[in-house]
Amino acid sequence: MARILITGSTDGLGLEAARQLVQRNHTVYLHARNQERAAAAQAKCPGAAGVLIADLTSVAETRNLAEQANAIGAFDAVILNAGMLYGPFRKTPDTGVPAMVFVNVIAPYILACLLTRPKRLVFIASTLHREANTDVKDIFWFQRGEEQFRDFPAYCDSKLHVMMLANAVARRFKGTSVTAVHPGWVVTKLGGQSATDKLEDGVETYVMLAEGDYDQSLTGVYFDPKRKIGEPLPVTADENLQELVVKACQDVTGLTLPA
Repeated sequence: MARILITGSTDGLGLEAARQLVQRNHTVYLHARNQERAAAAQAKCPGAAGVLIADLTSVAETRNLAEQANAIGAFDAVILNAGMLYGPFRKTPDTGVPAMVFVNVIAPYILACLLTRPKRLVFIASTLHREANTDVKDIFWFQRGEEQFRDFPAYCDSKLHVMMLANAVARRFKGTSVTAVHPGWVVTKLGGQSATDKLEDGVETYVMLAEGDYDQSLTGVYFDPKRKIGEPLPVTADENLQELVVKACQDVTGLTLPA
């Protein structure tokens, strides 16, 4: 049986994947932003081994999440499921990066840098990366600022950037299967009520990757719902652009992605 950590698992895809993995007798750790949400998540997934607490809009708290996880021991699989879509600019106090972009890109970078390397590391992407600006400039909105910030295009950009980050990590982490997943547009707090895809189709891919029920020699691969390998924008394979994303994350966090 596998030891699995799923960030952002108080509701939606993360919670449902956790429930199914617990039912399949895996040791599953949840993650919540605060104590209140942690208690609610534990109640919704009573078989979980525990709930780690950290606000992933903070460098210090994200680092602390990695410390909590490492104290438990090495994980077989980590799903970096936490994400944000709609909302205001909301500058994070320790970096000045908009909260959405921090949660979607910088928090996964910090965890990739600091977690004891798992066998399988899953980044959450989106088909909306196809609508992103591909120039990889000012990815943290330092030049454009709050006045030019629009949440939907910023989200699309962040999902392109996290895919580039996943590919950069895949090139570095030998012996770890690093994947990116489009879980589908489903009815969740993030996806909204008008979503048209089925939650179970996205969860099916989560469960497959968590359990390792695929060719684990695959790394730097993008999955769609229903366990299918997808075809991302070719620009996500551009190593020079990947390294620009890594450098931007390094400059903000002071952390270097291990070779």
